[in-house]
Amino acid sequence: MPQHPLRAAYLRLGAAAALLIGLLAACGPAPPEPSLPPGGPTPTVTVPFEMPVVVSVAGRFADAELALLEEQIAAFEAANPDILVEIVAAPPRTVARRAAFARFLESGDASRDIYLLENRWLAEFAAHGWLTPLDEYVEGTPILAEMFPAGVQAGRINGKLMALPWTVDGGVLYYRRDLVDEPPSDWDAVQRAALEGLASSDPTMGYVWQGDAYDSLTYNTLEFIWSYGGAVFGDGGRVAFDGPETRSALAAMLAMISSGASPPEVTTFREGTSLLAFRDGDAVLMRNWVYAWDRLQGADSTVAGKVGLAPLPASCLGGRSLVLSPYSRHPEQAFRVMTFLVGEELQRQLALHGILPPALETVYDDADLLAAKPVLADLHAALSVAKPPPQIAEYDRLSEIVYDQVHRMLVGEQGVEETAANIQRQLETLTIRGR
Repeated sequence: MPQHPLRAAYLRLGAAAALLIGLLAACGPAPPEPSLPPGGPTPTVTVPFEMPVVVSVAGRFADAELALLEEQIAAFEAANPDILVEIVAAPPRTVARRAAFARFLESGDASRDIYLLENRWLAEFAAHGWLTPLDEYVEGTPILAEMFPAGVQAGRINGKLMALPWTVDGGVLYYRRDLVDEPPSDWDAVQRAALEGLASSDPTMGYVWQGDAYDSLTYNTLEFIWSYGGAVFGDGGRVAFDGPETRSALAAMLAMISSGASPPEVTTFREGTSLLAFRDGDAVLMRNWVYAWDRLQGADSTVAGKVGLAPLPASCLGGRSLVLSPYSRHPEQAFRVMTFLVGEELQRQLALHGILPPALETVYDDADLLAAKPVLADLHAALSVAKPPPQIAEYDRLSEIVYDQVHRMLVGEQGVEETAANIQRQLETLTIRGR
């Protein structure tokens, strides 16, 4: 990050002090201090200014995010001369990044004040006592009222606010506007639109999504289950997966493939595979994350200018949130940096540059911003239906249970009833914390 003038002055002052000490030492013994008359004045030291504190933000930032942060941080430091902001790089791979953050916090490391976490990690980190509750910091401010409710919900663990959402994400529906008259509003309509598009056009695939055995299949499954009225947990926190609503949802997922609306190979698809098929004009509809929109508008996209974006029947929330380390030596200043990061100007810039959807919902009402990026209106509608996956410390194990069993069902190894019963039984064996 380019060096801010105040940071440079800070370093120059320290260097000058060190040089002066060295020169004095080189000149031999210091002369004796002059004696003062009784009752005379006491010597004092004048400090030219109060040294700013350094607040560090640890996270993985893409090049476009980092460039924007550098610009905005310079403005923040100019307006807040008591704070210098340092961006600390983190491992690019998600698994390595989470492990590094956990290691720092478990050891009580105080060199990082703020962490940028994936929302699905929040309950786990909170369960270990690695996050500072923020309720007293936000009390009396309008900050939460201006954000996507689902983003705030993701950061509230066991009734305590543990994070501020920085960006939001969620499953959204992409469709070919030249092949689909109106975006479908439920799964039966998605299936019909896929089959009708296949019958009347060149695409060889109808609806593509993430059916491989990994975390995104859990998100897809939750989106089906929620739209049919099912849930993973019921009243009192009991596991409530195996019910008539969930069985209907699983049957609908299976019917996407058996009807031909989705190709059999969708059980091997991940985000990139789905995007490639849709971008090359081989699919009628696609479920993917928000990042896919800009990829579909690129020069290498066969469908550029032909794509619509709409809400899914239900959407699973993604995104990232800011948390305050319990070991921060400057929590008050660190929270000021957090509020800057979720403030209107920076959030507006995130939207304008198409980096990731901002968590500040009021940004989507900005007339100038909507004129520059009309898709934000559709994006706002699509993300408004999103909600977080189950907020439990054992989320990874929960997800593994769901995607393993659902994938077995999709490839024909077991039926709907067996799948629902197996997931119910395995979830009941978890020691659920942080819900």
